[in-house]
Amino acid sequence: MRLAALLAVVAVLAVGCGVEPGSGSTEVVSTTSEPAGTAAPAQDAPADQDPPAIQDAPATQDPPEAQDVPAGPAGLANCEDLPELGSRLEGKLSGRQNPDPIVLGVMATYGMEHPDTYAGLWIDRDRGGVLVMGFTDDPEPHRAAVLARAPSPDDAVGMRPRPPITDPRPLGERDDVVIDVVRVRFSELEVEALREELMGSIPWEDWSDLGLDGSGYDIKRQRVTLDLVNPPEGALDEIEERVPDPSVLCVNVTRTPQPPSGPLDVIPDLDVEDPLVSCRGTPAVRYSQMIDPPSIDDIDHPAVDVLRAELDTAGGEPLPRGRWVVISIDEDFATFAALSDGGFGLASIERRGDRWIFSAHSAGPPCEPVIPLPPGLARVEVTFARSTRPEPDDTVIHLLATEWGCASGREMGDALRGPQVIETDDAVLVAFAVVPVAGGATCPGNPSTAVTIELSAPLGERVVYDGLHFPPKPLVTGVDEASMAE
Repeated sequence: MRLAALLAVVAVLAVGCGVEPGSGSTEVVSTTSEPAGTAAPAQDAPADQDPPAIQDAPATQDPPEAQDVPAGPAGLANCEDLPELGSRLEGKLSGRQNPDPIVLGVMATYGMEHPDTYAGLWIDRDRGGVLVMGFTDDPEPHRAAVLARAPSPDDAVGMRPRPPITDPRPLGERDDVVIDVVRVRFSELEVEALREELMGSIPWEDWSDLGLDGSGYDIKRQRVTLDLVNPPEGALDEIEERVPDPSVLCVNVTRTPQPPSGPLDVIPDLDVEDPLVSCRGTPAVRYSQMIDPPSIDDIDHPAVDVLRAELDTAGGEPLPRGRWVVISIDEDFATFAALSDGGFGLASIERRGDRWIFSAHSAGPPCEPVIPLPPGLARVEVTFARSTRPEPDDTVIHLLATEWGCASGREMGDALRGPQVIETDDAVLVAFAVVPVAGGATCPGNPSTAVTIELSAPLGERVVYDGLHFPPKPLVTGVDEASMAE
């Protein structure tokens, strides 16, 4: 029978820890070269906006052409609709490399000496790691002063133990760093005052009713940011009316998908030989692609070129070791895996404007492919209750269900969906899911929920499986998990 044949398959792919994959499918592999352009998450550029022309920074670090402070729509705007302020130089850092903390200390100390105009410091990954400072006045005198400045033992490095000064030259004489200074709207002191005024203009209980999940400041968009989760109808209009100056705000709105109605129905049709599967940190691809992905040596794509460059670059956080393969490449995102006997590494490359840029990597233990859940649902780990492995005569099975994702340590309660149970002559397949927490949550560890399922007949010689693994995975007990971790 189809189930028996499927369960005989042993196909384990090592996959690193990461964000729980979404439920959508992507093209398995695209071998057509795409325009290149990506950046680290903190350096996102609007999808519909090409980055400004890039200029190579001469060794003397001559100033780039001046640029205006970004202007966006008047009033309350979506943050993604606003232009970003970035460097017009080209840096010298790979996607994994960070600048010398001594250099950052020199720059930060200079900024603190000019509190009335200093706006902050960031690494522009879209421009190869240019170190960018913002000031509200003419940037060129500041840039000249910073480049002429040499490290000092009194600089605010912000690290303990303090790293040694290995290069005492002024920053402008170093060939491993590119520094830019740009003009901004607000200094750090002004931003702090703006946030206090804005947040104080509406009582905290009203902010909660409006869907506020957090706030911050986007230096590149020059706006105080509001993170709203499932805001009610009319919330944005109300915020715009009640705050003193909506033009200094922008909003990031998240609307969580509604879970499917009715009984849980997520165990795949076992007659489908090549379903969509995913592992932590990967998009959904066909099972055949996940267990036999092509080598990066077989794919001609600019994202592969970026990965190769990172593999050849010393310094920074080391990349996982293994045989690098392509999990997925679509129009704007590429996922690669490093396969080895002991685990898996993951690397992501994103397209930004006209180029691809290294964005993230992780590593972890082996992982078996799982079936992606529909929007509005998240994964639940299922085990036998401790010391209650069922016997052949049992018609009742005691299980523990534990939410995978960050949930602030909540009890799942009514958020738990399932169980879905499928019985065959050879097996019992079970599945659970959970409606995740909307918005931010902490990760202290989640409590398990005891669940009892009743079978239509004694278990006999049948095996109980987690039906959301593909192939289905036999359930274990807490004791089994502990022994496996040793």
